[in-house]
Amino acid sequence: MALLAGNEAGVEATLAEARHQGGDLAEVARDLIGPALDELGFMWHAGDVSIAEEHLATALISRAITRQAAPLPAPPLGAPRLLLSCLAGEFHELGVRIVAEVARSAGWQAEVLGANTPREAAIRFIAVHRPAAVGLSLALTAHLAECIRTVEEIRKVSPSTKILVGGYAFRHDRDLCGLTGADSCFADAVALRDWLYANRTAATRRCNAPHVESSCAAISEALRKKISSRR
Repeated sequence: MALLAGNEAGVEATLAEARHQGGDLAEVARDLIGPALDELGFMWHAGDVSIAEEHLATALISRAITRQAAPLPAPPLGAPRLLLSCLAGEFHELGVRIVAEVARSAGWQAEVLGANTPREAAIRFIAVHRPAAVGLSLALTAHLAECIRTVEEIRKVSPSTKILVGGYAFRHDRDLCGLTGADSCFADAVALRDWLYANRTAATRRCNAPHVESSCAAISEALRKKISSRR
């Protein structure tokens, strides 16, 4: 009701109360934000709310979750890097922005490429920065083929990068996970949070190893050369 009314203070108070009762960002995302946005989606399909009201709700959630995450400390120096991106054709980016805050709270550096990221651009970025993990968001099953192609190309340019997939599509059809070719699949933010905690130490050790071309905290030598050539 607060989302539909544009009541930002009400949205903030609801999330703050959940945090006060012991919920972390991942649990807030799974147990409050996800169901609320699902209900808005059902109402939109039924013609009970407009796309304008859906957009307003998305904006309110985005601001509220950012404020909830603000007091958390920054990830430590040398923390592993998680790159999050929506697939080409996917315009629902709120999920990856929420997940980015969850990842930071779990001690990872998190970067978001945003909605509808062209596959070629994402692959070039990954080839240069070599993140410890890449998370791809899939909301619509129609984009499954694009997800498969993206996973295949990431493997070619950065074999050591762990590839994660998640999003609305997997919450309703877990069988899709095995089709993507990804290393892990997540239906909600809590499952991803648990994976991030379990794999943080190994990812930090791997990305800071002397033989790794690009560390998690530093830009690669190839990118340094590009910057220098512009001066």
